[in-house]
Amino acid sequence: MAENPDTGKELREKNPSLAAFLAIFPGMGAIYNGNFLKGITFVLIFGVLIVLTSNAYSADAAVFGLMIAGFYIYQIIDSYNEACRMNKGGRHAEERAGGGEDLSLFSAVVVLVIGVLFQLVNCDLLSFRQVTRLWPLALIAFGIKIVFNYYKREETDHGKH
Repeated sequence: MAENPDTGKELREKNPSLAAFLAIFPGMGAIYNGNFLKGITFVLIFGVLIVLTSNAYSADAAVFGLMIAGFYIYQIIDSYNEACRMNKGGRHAEERAGGGEDLSLFSAVVVLVIGVLFQLVNCDLLSFRQVTRLWPLALIAFGIKIVFNYYKREETDHGKH
């Protein structure tokens, strides 16, 4: 075990294989890694995808089924990689040791948008059919996030040289 120089507390290494195994239950790998908000977000996203799949028409249900599979695999891989980063002493390990959690603005916006859409369905302002037709917006938002992270990383790399 290593010691955090800021707090003097010992940091426990995370087992990446155990994190991936626990992620078989959506969100549990992130919770094992100490990121409770991320774990809860994963559970919510997984649940929303299941609800959307069960309320979608056949063509849309196939797309949502593929999204469930992709998200399921993603969160397992993310849990494994997060545990590896924490063991290497990356920035995530430092944030966890200080008691902070890494919940990106993107994750917060996703949860807010999902909540607003479901509330609009509850108030009969939208139907599930209309909500299921909005799924390409998730791909657009994810693409914008990737482009934003790319340029942010480029700025950081140029600032170091």
